Amino acid sequence: MPYDHAIYALQIGLKTLGFDPGPADGIDGPKTAKALTDSATARFGSKREAIKADGSRPPRPKPTTADKTRLFGKSGSPPMTLFATPYPMLYDGKPVSKIGCHKLIADPLKAALGEISAKGKEWIEKYGLNLYAGCFNYRKSRGGQTLSDHAWAIAIDLNPDANGNQTTWNPGAKASKGTYQMPKEAVRIFQKHGFQVGFKRSDGTRRDMMHIAYVGRP
Repeated sequence: MPYDHAIYALQIGLKTLGFDPGPADGIDGPKTAKALTDSATARFGSKREAIKADGSRPPRPKPTTADKTRLFGKSGSPPMTLFATPYPMLYDGKPVSKIGCHKLIADPLKAALGEISAKGKEWIEKYGLNLYAGCFNYRKSRGGQTLSDHAWAIAIDLNPDANGNQTTWNPGAKASKGTYQMPKEAVRIFQKHGFQVGFKRSDGTRRDMMHIAYVGRP
């Protein structure tokens, strides 16, 4: 994860306020996210009131059912927002003009996709970032017993054929159907706006890079 001077300044501010974001290294890690959440909660009295005060970027929950429920409400019936796609997208091979997500992550998701859009049609289609595979889906995590991030509509999937379940991330490698795996540049864009891409294995590799979730996981 690259250095971000805005994150560095945020970390210095959090330390000044008495909240520990870890080392002031300009990297938006889980300790920084927790310190930001704690400071907002202290300022506004609760996570929900903090979100109301700054709905553009809510605190990221821990990857637990309890924390996602506290922050985003009951799974299975999230308050949804629809917005126009910033570039042409396909869902199951058919054009889609709008996508939906939990209303609290709509602004950061639109901002991230807007930056993706600026990369241009050729780049987007090379990496299959126009291949949308959904957001809200009330189901358990694949191979697990806990609910998926999709049950709260706080995750979207892009180009699942190249970045699918248990597929090891090889950044930018050629994959199926003429597209390429998720590029590092796209991952940086999503991380900048609070999203985590894929899942980290115990050996340090990453998998399932189609999964872009507003969750504070490694």
